[in-house]
Amino acid sequence: MDLSIIIVNYQGWGPLKICLDSLEETMKKADFSLEVIIVDNASHDGMLEKFINLYPSFRFFENDGNYGFSNGNNLGARYARGDFLLFLNPDTVVAPRPISSMLDLARQHPDFFILSSQQENPAGRKENPFGVFPSFWTINNIIRIFYLLVTGKSRAGKCQRKLFIFPDWVSGSVVLINRKVFDKLNGWDEDFWLYHEDVDLCRRARDAGGKVVLQCHPVIIHQHGGTTRKTVRLTAFFKTHVIISRHIYFSKHFTGLHLFLLQTFLVLNTLVLENLLPALAGLIFYPLAPVRKYYLLYINILKYYLRSIKNGSWFFDTKNVILPENKS
Repeated sequence: MDLSIIIVNYQGWGPLKICLDSLEETMKKADFSLEVIIVDNASHDGMLEKFINLYPSFRFFENDGNYGFSNGNNLGARYARGDFLLFLNPDTVVAPRPISSMLDLARQHPDFFILSSQQENPAGRKENPFGVFPSFWTINNIIRIFYLLVTGKSRAGKCQRKLFIFPDWVSGSVVLINRKVFDKLNGWDEDFWLYHEDVDLCRRARDAGGKVVLQCHPVIIHQHGGTTRKTVRLTAFFKTHVIISRHIYFSKHFTGLHLFLLQTFLVLNTLVLENLLPALAGLIFYPLAPVRKYYLLYINILKYYLRSIKNGSWFFDTKNVILPENKS
């Protein structure tokens, strides 16, 4: 088996159906052998059995809980038989050419540990799914823009006329990796429930002597939204985990005074510089959904910080995450 495609799903059946339809066509036309593995992170909505019947050529596995993106990916990898693993978001639409191109690059360049592809939305706008590693200079949005302009990294990472580029990290929405490299890196880090697990994987790949590569052409379609934006409460919940995951990332890749300063500035930036005024607006105009999410985000992150002080750790039990009720 050349390739195992692994998709983690949680109640994203609409986009997933479009993705799987595209993969059925890919299987018919591809010049490489592949299997498709779908891990459902305990959606418990009655849809899994329907999809098993709809797509009998694909392999479905049900996780016993929603333990996060990393956990679901690692579960899928344990069942995979391919020489290469392609981790794919359920809201992507693929064709044979982008996958075949990534496979060729991976085979030709063994030092390309992690590969991804340029993505665009259904309207044809480029997504640029990559970035620079988190640091002091990327915590605050204003400082980050200034840093990228001064260092030239905002221009250096663009595809333009290049065949491929070497960003610090690529989005977990499309990640191709050799199975041996995946095992060498011990897979996805399950301390991340959602967000920054892709940045962490790329950082570990770079530290192990490999390169992180994004092919500029051909592209993969990525339809954003899905579960993370269904309601205001869910939006605030997932935005909270962006911040939480950044704290966890810093804890894993920095030490001593440097780590202390990073964590302190991130707390200050989160509670005062970027979110205090939006949160107050969300409190005052609570009935308005577009601003209410900032108040809910602020409350969520305050709870996380209080819990971190109580436990003496930025980490938390990823097997005890409870999503908010599906209401606005």
